[in-house]
Amino acid sequence: MLDKLYNKTIYLASLPLIAAFFFSWLSFIAFIPFLYFLEKRPIKSTIFTFLPFLAFIYSGIYKSTHVYYGLNAIFALLLVIGLSIYHLFYLASSAYVFKKIKSNLLIFPILFVAFEVLKNKALYGLPLGNLNIFTYNLPFFIKDASIFGSMFVDLKILYLNLALLYLLKKEFKKSAVLAGAIFLSILIPTTKPISFKHISISLVQGNIPQDEKWENNLLSRNLNIYLSLSKGLKSDVVFWPESAYPYLFSKIYSKKIENLIHSNSFSLIFGAVIKDKEKYYNSVVLYSKNQLNYYNKQKLVPFAEFMPFSAILKMENYNLTEGKKNVIFKTKGVNIGPMVCYEENYPSISRLYKTSGIDILTVFTNDAWFDKTPTFYLFPRSDIYRAVENKTMLIRIANTGLSFIVAPDGKILNQLPTDKIGVLTTQLNIPLYTKTVYDRFGWLFDYLIVLFATFLPFYRRYKSQKQTQPH
Repeated sequence: MLDKLYNKTIYLASLPLIAAFFFSWLSFIAFIPFLYFLEKRPIKSTIFTFLPFLAFIYSGIYKSTHVYYGLNAIFALLLVIGLSIYHLFYLASSAYVFKKIKSNLLIFPILFVAFEVLKNKALYGLPLGNLNIFTYNLPFFIKDASIFGSMFVDLKILYLNLALLYLLKKEFKKSAVLAGAIFLSILIPTTKPISFKHISISLVQGNIPQDEKWENNLLSRNLNIYLSLSKGLKSDVVFWPESAYPYLFSKIYSKKIENLIHSNSFSLIFGAVIKDKEKYYNSVVLYSKNQLNYYNKQKLVPFAEFMPFSAILKMENYNLTEGKKNVIFKTKGVNIGPMVCYEENYPSISRLYKTSGIDILTVFTNDAWFDKTPTFYLFPRSDIYRAVENKTMLIRIANTGLSFIVAPDGKILNQLPTDKIGVLTTQLNIPLYTKTVYDRFGWLFDYLIVLFATFLPFYRRYKSQKQTQPH
């Protein structure tokens, strides 16, 4: 009877995860069916729990590649499926190791997160879709990311679900220990800022549909939208999103931008493509009356901004060039750390900015590619963790949204509505904190958990052999 029930319900195990994507509190119970099924059939449980969910969160890639890139619908669908399977490979690997070493269920969350870390770093890296995406809007639960990083939140989510599973199984001691440890992590006191800086800013959201963004006959109109919205603003700094400037940017030929700068007192920071020594970069430009500076995107998107193995395939001409270093924009008395789009998912970039002395992090992006699919709402969640990890205010400016300002504790202070042309002007009181534990040492958590998972099978084998030896 139980086997029949198991066989029927396992196919529905992904539904709680999909629901938790929209209702964060459900993530505290959403993994209970998965953990219950895991003890019976680890790999099958992992596949049916995560594969539909991964296809769900990556579904926007179909829209971006088929509708906007013009890729054949079947190939676009295969791209979504392929990416989901690649992601699943790492999660299923944790279940396979769990099965092979016949480990206690208490160990599984460590294995799971260790393989998530490997996914984030292997090959070109896929730092998307980690479990912490469920709790991005629960500041009380994620504040210890400033100590151990965002992957520690994944561990807490799984252990909280496991504590509730043990409670249902009437294993009260295990449940109490796990729940108590998680509760203590919530009680960690917050630090206070050492000082403040003050600056007025404006976020300009042009809301240009993706199918109109690069039409030759609309490029001038698109630029004029940003120019008209920015004209006369009294802020210290004005932000435009990724690729807001629709032409190849050059100070010599970009007279409209030059006129805007010289007729206003603000510094303008905006996204544009630039060319340097026959190489093209997806860049952020700081332009003011007394300086011009660039940041070139370092983490390019595979298949969109560069072709993997392009040297072998002889397709280098289709690639953008990756930047080599962080660049701090110093303007109006504030140090600004720019990131472009996909880079919001890489903690190492924002951590290096913080340790280099920035006052505020900024993300410039264009998520219009994904319309309002789940993928559209996936990327901004990473920004919350970048703010919390580094105890740093963060600004996100996007073409169609989500454009917002995040406090160092992860709370969204202000935002523009999606799919609307708008300008958000506000006075920022920027709290400045010393380097967090994560900035100094917490990033080691990722490596330590992988190290633990690596040596665990050897330890289990050694222990098993020792127990079978005659005394």
